[in-house]
Amino acid sequence: MKPFQPWGRLSCRIRDIPSPPFDHVIAMRSTLPTLLLALSLTGAVSAVADAQLVGRNESVYTWRGTIPSGGQFTVRNFNGPIDVKPATGNTVELRAEKRTRGGGEITDVAFEVRTSSNGDVSICSTQNEDSCDGDRRGNDRWHDRQVTVAMTVLIPRNLRLKVATGNGALNVDGAGSEVQASTGNGRVHIGETQGRVNVSTGNGDVEVRNAKASVRVSTGNGDVDVVTVEGPVEVSSGNGDIDVRMSALRAKEDMSFHTGSGDVKLTLPANYSGELDASTGNGTIRSDFDLKVKGQLSPRHVRATIGEGGPMLRMSTGNGEFEIRKG
Repeated sequence: MKPFQPWGRLSCRIRDIPSPPFDHVIAMRSTLPTLLLALSLTGAVSAVADAQLVGRNESVYTWRGTIPSGGQFTVRNFNGPIDVKPATGNTVELRAEKRTRGGGEITDVAFEVRTSSNGDVSICSTQNEDSCDGDRRGNDRWHDRQVTVAMTVLIPRNLRLKVATGNGALNVDGAGSEVQASTGNGRVHIGETQGRVNVSTGNGDVEVRNAKASVRVSTGNGDVDVVTVEGPVEVSSGNGDIDVRMSALRAKEDMSFHTGSGDVKLTLPANYSGELDASTGNGTIRSDFDLKVKGQLSPRHVRATIGEGGPMLRMSTGNGEFEIRKG
């Protein structure tokens, strides 16, 4: 908000205005800071006017609305799974079912709905008086009383999607032009996406099927299985096997595949060219491509050129086999 300038747009000259008595000038000067404070508070209220806390007394909360094409729908759940499917029309729908146990009550959970100036919508489940901006105040009461929220989302394909849960599985099928999905603990499945995919989980397997753009996956512990029409792809796992299959590579970008312990299987287009840097603490390296080895040949570390060379292909595992296949 621009600073308030009470005299900034007067069109007359100052000498045309009769001078007020001195005591009136003092009163005006003392009132101005109060006026500015009131205006700033009004602006602050206006800025958050689109944030609503709803659904506290409902066991099942439902939201429906429209978002401009190319906009983003964000869903954040503090505890529970999120299942996303394609909508049949232009309306976005969220259905959130509260599930109580251990003395929990449905009134422990509400939902904060925010609409930005460009039409993007964000919905967050929140416990008691906690903030959706990350101010989660822990208390003993929460350890004794639990409420999970199972969310189902219907979203048009022309919207970007961002989903996150603190604990629970994520499933996204045929929905969203771009997908960002993260969970603190749980498996993740992403299928039939049109745009970029970015996935992370603290603990759980990740499966991406029939992606049509770049894919990035990170898991602290779990296997990763990716099938994409077009790369590039990057995968990192603290512990687990990696299996990635790419039909084509539109962009010549670097790619990396790392796991603390597990096998790495990579299927590349038959015409792939790049620079390979692969290392394993304990395992072998096999390739369908001819490798022009650089430097000293080692069974644990290989630096080589594939085809005509090009972007870097980095692969590493603390304990496992490498297999590079032609598609």
